[in-house]
Amino acid sequence: MRVLLIVLALLAGAFLPQTQSVPIPERLFPETGWRVRGRLLEYWNSNGALPVFGLPLGPQRTATTPEGRFAAQQFERERLELHPEQNAPYDVQLGRLGDELLRRQGRDWRAEGRGETMAGRCRRFATTEREVCGPFLRYWQAVGLELGDAGVSERESTALFGLPLTAPRYETNSSGDRVLTQWFERARFELHPNNPAAFQVLLGRLGAELVGEQAPLPPLAIQPEPAAVLQGHTLRINAAVAGATAVRGSLGAAPLAFFADSDGGWRALGGVPVLTPVGTLPLRVEADLPDGRTAVQEVGVRVVDARYRAENINLPQAVRDMLVRNKEAIAAERQLVNAIWPQATAERLWSGRFILPAEGRRSSSFGTNRSYNGGPVDSFHEGLDIANAVGTPVVAPARGRVMLAEPDLLVRGGAVILDHGQSVHTGFWHMSAVLVKPGELVEQGQIIGRIGAKGMVTGPHLHWDVRIGMVNVQPDEWLERGWP
Repeated sequence: MRVLLIVLALLAGAFLPQTQSVPIPERLFPETGWRVRGRLLEYWNSNGALPVFGLPLGPQRTATTPEGRFAAQQFERERLELHPEQNAPYDVQLGRLGDELLRRQGRDWRAEGRGETMAGRCRRFATTEREVCGPFLRYWQAVGLELGDAGVSERESTALFGLPLTAPRYETNSSGDRVLTQWFERARFELHPNNPAAFQVLLGRLGAELVGEQAPLPPLAIQPEPAAVLQGHTLRINAAVAGATAVRGSLGAAPLAFFADSDGGWRALGGVPVLTPVGTLPLRVEADLPDGRTAVQEVGVRVVDARYRAENINLPQAVRDMLVRNKEAIAAERQLVNAIWPQATAERLWSGRFILPAEGRRSSSFGTNRSYNGGPVDSFHEGLDIANAVGTPVVAPARGRVMLAEPDLLVRGGAVILDHGQSVHTGFWHMSAVLVKPGELVEQGQIIGRIGAKGMVTGPHLHWDVRIGMVNVQPDEWLERGWP
């Protein structure tokens, strides 16, 4: 019953303890290359987002403002300041950008006279002795910070925009448009009567005018090779962007580790998981730049049906009972090996094609889709099985460093994992003897163990995995061509 190891290795994942920590929320804005995280991102999302604050124009950093020195982040239309000494929602406050820009322009708003008359209902603010009328008043009353009041209260609108400082008058904005404009402590209202009704009042880009426009992001070019990939197969991703200090990415849900190329570009290897649906798999690449920004590019990789064989396996009750009895040991073993696959060492130890790690009969192919007891097809054979007599030599398919050397694991028996560098690992299970030690550097063709029947199997064979990160890929592909 050769399927016993496969069943256990696949089902053991259900028993892994869930100990993941909660990450701090973060969002990268590809338009400007800056990130917003934590409390500022939460505040940005819950208080108007893009129409109110605009895009980030820099990182979160300590800034000196007319009101003091705070951790702050500049956006197109506002500056968000962190005040951790205050309780939420007052732990984030807005800069008085309208007042700052007027002073920078040398304008004394108190000395300015009456402006244009606006039709509609008006509201007079005694503190500044200014009126807000018509569409500007409707917008002011409809939008505000979320302070917990019913609807949008006056204090919530005041907290967001502040009080009016000027009367409405025609001014030319930073886009070169001459529009009816009214300045507030924290904002500038602009009337665009030719826009759809919901967008006739827009907020000026005070933040951008205060700190200046930033240079455009350099182009990031990414090229997957091949552009169409069979399920369970390998691809190379080339990335090029001027001056990048680090590059990372993801293929679908799997992270990619990029390494600098000799030609000044960056390179990663990735794998398309066997059970990926046919269609398009998103490939996303991020490149960190010297000024702190991040360039982003996304393309689609076409996933082609590899036409793997499918089979249903009926698990006897005795096997299911055995899984339950050993679930803690199975989970611990799986956790042991799963801690190794994501490691990505920068040095590439292998060159050229891999070689077959043992002689013998191929008793089970990579990628066979499996269902259990008539259930959904949600697992597959993760490697290549080579059957032969106990004691048959097992050799390293390529140069690599020993990351795991265990003589007698519960499921995998005699087990070895080699790190070949740059996210590529190979695993060898069920060996009767393990002939290497952790940390040892082995050469292609060097004996690392001997075929056996240890672990949860019913006959002697070698199970051989090839992985890129956590993704199992077709071993034959690595025998047929050199990567990358």
